[in-house]
Amino acid sequence: MLHYAVYQKNSAIVYTLKKRVRMVFLLITLFLLWGLVLNIGEGVSIRSMIHIVLLLIVTTIGVLYRDGWTFDVGNRTIGSWWGIGPWVRRESFRFDEVVRLDLSHFIKGSALDGKILPKRRQKAVVVFSIILTDERQKTVQVIPERSSSGRIEAAFDRIAIFTELPAKIDRPRDVDLPLRMKDL
Repeated sequence: MLHYAVYQKNSAIVYTLKKRVRMVFLLITLFLLWGLVLNIGEGVSIRSMIHIVLLLIVTTIGVLYRDGWTFDVGNRTIGSWWGIGPWVRRESFRFDEVVRLDLSHFIKGSALDGKILPKRRQKAVVVFSIILTDERQKTVQVIPERSSSGRIEAAFDRIAIFTELPAKIDRPRDVDLPLRMKDL
């Protein structure tokens, strides 16, 4: 699970991947590259190390992956970006277009079909989204509530206070689920 962090820069607040995520990917990439070079130097065929090459490609993508949001109070804009290396998609919205910031909780797979899922499959999820005019919605982050441990709520509060945009937090529906020792 990729975790995000809030960083404040001048008149903007940035919600992006933690720096240590990229550092971990970089360390793994360097370790794999070192092993690959060492084995090639000893005469081992590259065909026998295809798994190392594939892992090296995946971790390099992890190092180059960028994802985040900028809430700029000075320019009164919200910007988002995501992509790999130089291929980054950017979007920007004015504060005038924002109806509210929204933090909602739900149980995965429980809304539409009406089926009651087994207890193990009832995963509580937190969604941080931006509700825009013309009934548009941009999702900032979707994360299991257990993995979030309150971090997404804290980031949401900090962003809402900093930007002074209208904000809405609903309460989780999972409080009414009975918890038994067997479920732990």
